[in-house]
Amino acid sequence: MSFQRPIEGWDTSLGFNYTRISIRDRKGNISPQDDQGNALSLSNNGVDNLATVSFSATKDYRDNRLNPTEGSILKLSTEQSISLGLGNVSMNRVEANYSQFKPVKLFKSEKPQVLAVNVQGGTVIGELPPYDTFSLGGTNSDGGYGAGDLSNTRTYVLASAEYRFPVFKALGVGRVVFADYASDLGTSVTVGNKSSGANSKSGTGFGYGAGLRFNCPLGLIRADYGLNDRGESQLHFGIGHRF
Repeated sequence: MSFQRPIEGWDTSLGFNYTRISIRDRKGNISPQDDQGNALSLSNNGVDNLATVSFSATKDYRDNRLNPTEGSILKLSTEQSISLGLGNVSMNRVEANYSQFKPVKLFKSEKPQVLAVNVQGGTVIGELPPYDTFSLGGTNSDGGYGAGDLSNTRTYVLASAEYRFPVFKALGVGRVVFADYASDLGTSVTVGNKSSGANSKSGTGFGYGAGLRFNCPLGLIRADYGLNDRGESQLHFGIGHRF
């Protein structure tokens, strides 16, 4: 449930969210611990109630919200948990996300070429349930890694750059060359609040690659092939630009 309104050039949103979380094994039985005895929930019975009040403020100067070619967007958000029911969680999640889009012309084309840059980061203050960490790696994160393969963490920073350019104008096909860098700043946690080294997650990584963009009636469909600094590769699919 959320209430939205503009305030002095910012698009703001005040919301309330309630989630009842139960940790279950593959048979559907509640299982508050993993095979090594690490707690998977904050309550002892494997069921948490997570209620939060959130506030976000966005300043959007993009020329197009779906496929921007110039401008910028800044989003700031905070989410505070409140005590309610089982597994009372006391935490505050803070995030900042900034993107800049600049027209460039490295070769002659009728469709615009765009250099897009994104910088974002976040942290959790207070208690951190294992299921509510930031996940680094994947379709909307470091494209050279699979989902969560780089880190599950309390704090993160992520920097991305994309060069977007047209290929077949008549077919609505574009290309993207990208590079990503992500780090958990040494705060990586996994299930049971162990360090990232406990499951061979490095916590910091660099990825790069290329992809295709297809304009269709459903929207912009993307397919990216990424490589990382470990020599591994990933194939990602999604709808819309990553940022």
